[in-house]
Amino acid sequence: MFDKEKAVDLFSLGWIFLFWYKGHLLVLRCAVKEHREDLYISSIGLNANILKDLIEECRKKYLKDTQRKVSVFEHREGEWKKARLRPVRPISTVIMDKQVKDDVLRDVDEFLDQDMQDWYAERGIPYKRGYLLFGPPGTGKSSFSLSLAGKHELDIYTLQLSNISDSKLMKLFAELPPRCIVLLEDVDTAGMGRRDSVDADQETESKSAVTLSGLLNVLDGVSSQEGRILIMTTNHIEHLDEALIRPGRSDKKVHFKLADQNISTQLFHTVFKQSPNQKQRNEEYDEKTIEGLARDFASKMPEQVFSPAEVLSFLLERKKSPSDAVSCVESWVTKAKY
Repeated sequence: MFDKEKAVDLFSLGWIFLFWYKGHLLVLRCAVKEHREDLYISSIGLNANILKDLIEECRKKYLKDTQRKVSVFEHREGEWKKARLRPVRPISTVIMDKQVKDDVLRDVDEFLDQDMQDWYAERGIPYKRGYLLFGPPGTGKSSFSLSLAGKHELDIYTLQLSNISDSKLMKLFAELPPRCIVLLEDVDTAGMGRRDSVDADQETESKSAVTLSGLLNVLDGVSSQEGRILIMTTNHIEHLDEALIRPGRSDKKVHFKLADQNISTQLFHTVFKQSPNQKQRNEEYDEKTIEGLARDFASKMPEQVFSPAEVLSFLLERKKSPSDAVSCVESWVTKAKY
């Protein structure tokens, strides 16, 4: 790896860096063009194979670093920048209503089928799909989105609509790759409310934040890359304008609910199940015992009161003792509710 701070600034529009690789002197040059940096590598000598070796080594390292990880991109200074790599989370670990989960997974699998793009094209239908995930905070909307990206080996592009203009939004959408997930989180907090509650003049004059009409134009326009999956999340679907959530923009609406007995049972099993590489627990906590404790725990949990995240947090504090989790849950519920 090179240190950009040590680079010799020989050009007003970039920099160069000289380094040794396998006994060969190589030159890395950066040319700055507007908001973009182009990198060029050359060798001092006649052996061009050394450049192929370097590129192949970089390629292998990249594949190793990104294996079983999701690349998360964010917009910075009007451009997409890779922000971080997130480990792939198995979709099975996202605890939610099974029927709802299976329905969404079937829909995404069908959309991403290799023959589906031709099917859309033959019928003149734009090849894109939109999902609106709605429900209280802590119910798994963001976790499900990231897990979905990992399952299908897609990069995920996250947008905060509150600090971006219409023109920048259009530019960013035009630069999206053909197959990816675009994640618009908390759209209800970004001025995407119902139009009867929005001052039309104020929307027209706004230059610092995206407008509803600007977002709708981008979602429908030619700059919206085919093959992309749009996921919007909101805590309050009732606050969104109907134009934003109609089919074609939000093709499927997915309700993420607070924990019921089934979800509480699944969470208990997730925390206390015996994993293959784990040392055997005390006999009193064998699989059959855990199953019984899970039922007891779920029966003491009020339904549709706590988010799955809250229930999981309680269980993790007692992850070494499932019996403590069962015996303490009623007092925790009382304190948390009141």
